[in-house]
Amino acid sequence: PLPLLDDGPIPDGDLDLQLLSLDTGAACLDGTPYGFYFRPAKSGSTRWSIFMQGGGWCYDEAGCASRAGTALGSSTGWSRHAGGCSCYNADEQGLAPTDECNCLYLPYCDGASFSGHRDDPWPVPSASAEDGDVTQLMFRGLRNLDATLEVALAAYGLGEATELVVSGSSAGGLSTFVHADHVVDKVRAEAPGLAKAHALPIVGYFLDHATYSHDTKNSYPARMEYVFGMQNVGESGAISPDCLAAYPEDPHLCFLAPHLLPFIETPLFVLNSKYDAWQLNDELQSDWKTKETQAAVLAYGEDFFSALLPLVKETGNGGFITSCICHGCAWDQLALNGTVDGTPISATGYSWYALWASGLGDEGVQVLAVDTRGPNGDGAITLESCSAFP
Repeated sequence: PLPLLDDGPIPDGDLDLQLLSLDTGAACLDGTPYGFYFRPAKSGSTRWSIFMQGGGWCYDEAGCASRAGTALGSSTGWSRHAGGCSCYNADEQGLAPTDECNCLYLPYCDGASFSGHRDDPWPVPSASAEDGDVTQLMFRGLRNLDATLEVALAAYGLGEATELVVSGSSAGGLSTFVHADHVVDKVRAEAPGLAKAHALPIVGYFLDHATYSHDTKNSYPARMEYVFGMQNVGESGAISPDCLAAYPEDPHLCFLAPHLLPFIETPLFVLNSKYDAWQLNDELQSDWKTKETQAAVLAYGEDFFSALLPLVKETGNGGFITSCICHGCAWDQLALNGTVDGTPISATGYSWYALWASGLGDEGVQVLAVDTRGPNGDGAITLESCSAFP
């Protein structure tokens, strides 16, 4: 029997929640059962999209304990059904996206980009059960991912997949960088007909960058280093061994996209803003109210290019990099802005991915559309999803 707590009928419309038995080892931060949402393709298509939810990270035990009382750390209160599911696959001609796919949506409840890897509960310092505090945490993010894939392979048709797109947004975008090879390898081992496999990380390229004030203790890299150790990410087996070998003294760098990207074998198409709103607020940790902080924002955009573009070009991957100051970016609308440095913009941002992933066009063509202008296209992009810049 499947290790499901509630194996109701596979739905024909909305996504249906399937909670996994704790016997699988999968669990949320608070120890409640993990689960996934699934929607099969109506046409019997063998295309698959796997999407990992985002939602930031919990940087220490106290933060994870707070998260354990929310939907990002507990399955208590998760909806039995959920509407909407994004397919990132190409159509039959490979020229446009399609909504005909089997969609697997993975809720996020470990606070470490599906990378937590501890068998035993982890204590929360200074927490008191008498005061009603969360006193221990479960770090099972990788097991949540693997158990979902195992069930999907065994009973939901993932073993029949011919095309697979691994994706996620924000912290789920980082999950995509970290786990693309792991997911593809695990599926390919059970799906002999898998012909195409690609990854689409969305706003998940978080820089290894200093804060505006150069506060090293509270920088994003320092925080992620603690997450890496606290949740035992390096021992999971899912992190690229080649990357870990390249950074023997600083293995946590393999939990940061710029250091990991050169070691990822799965073809990537990166959707990101060079002025990512979350990064400006939480990595650079500065507004843009003064000339000095405005100059820092512009410099951050240059740093983003310096960190990403050489790696993308060297690996033959693709991407769409906007200048819109956004994190939940309106990609379809951004793609309607004519041309970027002479590169034609097709109907939607995902059409670039579809064309690139299809293998059509001249051999060796790289689909890389980059907006080199200043914030919000030097003021030409006026979408509501783009934060205003003086």
